[in-house]
Amino acid sequence: MNRQQGSAYIIALLALVVLTMLGLAVSLVTQSEMQVGANERVVNRVFYAADSGIATATARALVESSYTAHAFSTQDKPGIVIMQNEVRVSPFYPILDSPCNLCEINNAGTYSEKAYRKINHAVTATAVRTGLDSTTTVAQKIIAAMVEVQPWKANVEAYAPINDPAQLEVLRF
Repeated sequence: MNRQQGSAYIIALLALVVLTMLGLAVSLVTQSEMQVGANERVVNRVFYAADSGIATATARALVESSYTAHAFSTQDKPGIVIMQNEVRVSPFYPILDSPCNLCEINNAGTYSEKAYRKINHAVTATAVRTGLDSTTTVAQKIIAAMVEVQPWKANVEAYAPINDPAQLEVLRF
């Protein structure tokens, strides 16, 4: 009996050591998951910023007949760290100009002047997430898209980037 005195103390200490290690492991896993979640949120924000660049290029072409490159920036709501997304959009460049099946069906009606075509446009948007000072890049995403519009009238302004290799180089097709 005398030899077993203090054995409960050792068992209790071993149990505390095991529980402490288990707690540390769980806290490290939780910290890693929080970092992964934060990184995923940043990547999603940059992706959707680039996607909005594609949408603005399409809207500008459809509404304003503007096919030129443009850039814009968005700023997060003020919080602990102020971040912004800078989005650069390539020209909305026509890559395929072909007869329009829809237009052929309607030739006798509204589209009888045969000026309407099916035109596929290429556009690339690059979004960069930075701090407000614009020196620290947190994330970057490049999205290239092909947008088909039919029926559509061919616009001479849309073909202007062919004379500027720097603008054509921005397209990722």
